[in-house]
Formats: sequence, structure tokens, C-alpha cells
Amino acid sequence: MRLLLLLLIAGIAAYFTVPTRAQHEAAARASMQTYHPDVAAEHFSLDDVVGYAKGAFAGTGSYQSFYIASRYTLDMPGPEYVECYGAFTLVQCQVKRS
Repeated sequence: MRLLLLLLIAGIAAYFTVPTRAQHEAAARASMQTYHPDVAAEHFSLDDVVGYAKGAFAGTGSYQSFYIASRYTLDMPGPEYVECYGAFTLVQCQVKRS
């Protein structure tokens, strides 16, 4: 019974502390500023061409709220994108390659 009550309280707290889109955007921008690709590609591949075409639409993010957590993805120029997850007002972002 105590476990159920504890889970209910945690769920209610998570619902009221879901990070907003603005918090996700700020964390994504900070993550993009600290990102440095390790090695530049020597040859162009089809993935690079598709990534650059997708990069033309860069800057448009997608925010999804799951009531107790949230997800935000942001396209970057090139094949990289930023993926953020948030809960309890905390947001963690990571730059990934598509």
C-alpha cells in the first residue's frame, strides 16, 4: 500500500514538473554549442547528401509531452540531430547521427 501511494505521489509530482518546450530548446542549443565532430568525413556519401538536404529545414524542433516526461528532437545541418528527454524539470540532450 505504501509503494502504491509513493508511486502515485511521484506520478503527480512528475505531471506538474514536466519540462516545457522552452526548457528543451535551451538545453538543445547548449548541447549543440558544445558539440564538435571528432573527424571530418573525407568523402561524401549518400547519407551526407541526405543529411545536408535535411539540414535545409534545420531549426524546426518536435516537442512531445507524455504527461510525466517529455521528448524533443531538433534537426541540425548535416546528418546530426539533437534528442532531448526531460522529467522533473531536468532535461538531458545528446547529439546523434542519423
